[in-house]
Amino acid sequence: MSASKLFIVQQFVKQGRRLGNGQTMQFKTAEEARQRADRDGTRLGHVVGVVAVEQTVDVETGEVLEEPVVLTRHGEVPAEVAGE
Repeated sequence: MSASKLFIVQQFVKQGRRLGNGQTMQFKTAEEARQRADRDGTRLGHVVGVVAVEQTVDVETGEVLEEPVVLTRHGEVPAEVAGE
């Protein structure tokens, strides 16, 4: 088993009354992901929310090995991402 940490930024957009997934981006470091999410968070518009997470996965199987760690979040995000 080969574990790898992924650093992901997920944008959220309004789809009627619901939140939908916008663009998903992967970064090499936690700091890069955090900076992108912070930058997106300062100019919310069409994108109504953004979250940066660290996720540990098995690169061979794609299996998620640990719960995601939220690095930063801004705006409207789903309750499961917000920790509610």
